[in-house]
Amino acid sequence: MRHVLVFIIGMAILMTSSMGNRFAQGEEGSVEKGKEVYTAKKCGLCHTVDGSGGKKGGDLSDIGDKKDAEWLTKYMKDPKSLIPEAKMPAFRGTDEELQNLVAYLTSLKKAN
Repeated sequence: MRHVLVFIIGMAILMTSSMGNRFAQGEEGSVEKGKEVYTAKKCGLCHTVDGSGGKKGGDLSDIGDKKDAEWLTKYMKDPKSLIPEAKMPAFRGTDEELQNLVAYLTSLKKAN
């Protein structure tokens, strides 16, 4: 009986850590998919990344050094909630697209 209990506890721990890992990966999003969202949503019409894109919205080339995922997510959902004078519209897309876009943006950092 003890072996069965140890087995069940071990499986529960394994499943929990595996599910937690998948959840964490999902929360982090995909940088590559986020870059695709950035292009598809035409963010580059206003924003610059590595010298390419518009100037109206500012340079995002190192935004990952300045803002974290939580701030970026909140800002993109409702820009005026954090910067009342913001001209950027709220993000229109799925939660998954937003997570991926945030993953891409947080990956943009100064080269060392």
